[in-house]
Amino acid sequence: MITFYTYPGPNSRKAQIMLEESGEKYSQHTVDIMKGEQFDPAFLRISPNNKIPAIVDDASGGPFTIFETGAILIYLAEKSGKLLEKSGPVRSETMAWLFWGTGALGGILPQLHYYSDLPEKIPGTVERFSAESVRLFNVLERRLSENEYICGEYSIADIPAFCTTAGWLNKVKGFAGGALGQTPSTERWLKAVSARPAVKRVG
Repeated sequence: MITFYTYPGPNSRKAQIMLEESGEKYSQHTVDIMKGEQFDPAFLRISPNNKIPAIVDDASGGPFTIFETGAILIYLAEKSGKLLEKSGPVRSETMAWLFWGTGALGGILPQLHYYSDLPEKIPGTVERFSAESVRLFNVLERRLSENEYICGEYSIADIPAFCTTAGWLNKVKGFAGGALGQTPSTERWLKAVSARPAVKRVG
């Protein structure tokens, strides 16, 4: 049984989608970050970076803990044998796009969210992060114009990019004032991923 440490947000959604895709049995434990529970010593032993999500797997001779969203997706994919090739170039390509989705796309959009929500705007910040978001969404659109999913078949590379894009594509189009044009391939992909049973169960 896996214990899933979570709090509502896109990163927890990424991990939970993979939990559902993997078929692993799991229970949820909410870490209330609004109350500072992420700094509790017991949780820091699970997630030293005091961030959610994290998982504890008791079924692998454990308990065995994994933190960081990308690491959780890789662990679950390898354990279940789903959504990640065991070896070869497709595996390497999938890992590259997974890191892109968690580090590049998943790193810039929270910055745009933070600076755009400030009551007093800091000159240049929204423009900078919206411009980089446009660039990244153009990278995604080009990729998906050539592939049904990011790496051909649906994989762990799609999950983080999907969660970020679903929440931010239209917002970025608004911020960008026309700089991000039509994205038909991305919108087709969003619909396809949204229709997966595991994604529907997470909501």
